[in-house]
Amino acid sequence: MTFALGRTVRRSRPVAPRDAAAREDGGGLSSATLARVFVRSLFLQASWNPRGMQGLGFAHAMTPALEALYRDPKERAQAVLRHLEFFNCHPYLAAGILGAAVRLEEKVARGAERGETVSALKRALAPPFAALGDGFFWLALRPAAALVAAATVPALGLWSLAVFLGIYNVVHLSFRAWLFMEGYRSGAGIVQRVAVAQVPTATSLLKAFAALVAGAVAAHTVLAALVPEAAGQPWRGWHALLVASTIVGMTALLPRLRFGVALYASLLLGLVIGSRFF
Repeated sequence: MTFALGRTVRRSRPVAPRDAAAREDGGGLSSATLARVFVRSLFLQASWNPRGMQGLGFAHAMTPALEALYRDPKERAQAVLRHLEFFNCHPYLAAGILGAAVRLEEKVARGAERGETVSALKRALAPPFAALGDGFFWLALRPAAALVAAATVPALGLWSLAVFLGIYNVVHLSFRAWLFMEGYRSGAGIVQRVAVAQVPTATSLLKAFAALVAGAVAAHTVLAALVPEAAGQPWRGWHALLVASTIVGMTALLPRLRFGVALYASLLLGLVIGSRFF
């Protein structure tokens, strides 16, 4: 269903019987409608743009619910415009806001809430949820999954890529589905549900775990270079010189470098040697 300045461009699909009843008696939307909203949320950033950021993607994800809740085309158009506002959040944590917005839209359709309540919720939750998502998924889960996959390279070879994709996708897809349903069940109470999840604590623990795995990978790399027979690899003398020089250089330059630069440089060296590019 698309709209232009409150005018219907094409005919909307018929409202499902359960959804029609939900609009009248205050019940929930059908599971099929909620599933369609969630699947569309996976493409939240497909229409990212500098003006509205994820606003267009958010409105697209909300459309199945809005079509079910608002029979009047003018009311539906107003609801769509409400979700075309500026929105910028971590794409995974946005699932919770999306679920809460669907719940609030049910109340708006019944006249129990004002439309401004939905917009206010989105503006209030987007920044803190973005910070939580960046810390957990970008700075903790993704490096940890990559390091676990790197540790399996000697045994699995290229199949270690499947390890990375499996760990990362299972965690983030499960979390997004749980967060969406919790947002739909609790509405504005999604804040309490996220607090129960202890995301900051999980982030800290995952970073510590990633550091341990990084140490193990680095130790194996040094062992392979200095004592290759112990690591089951042929002797490459100049690898030992390269690793030793890098360690000394990093020790001397570390006070002048950001820790992240030194860490990624060391990991890059390990990947180059471990992959046997030379």
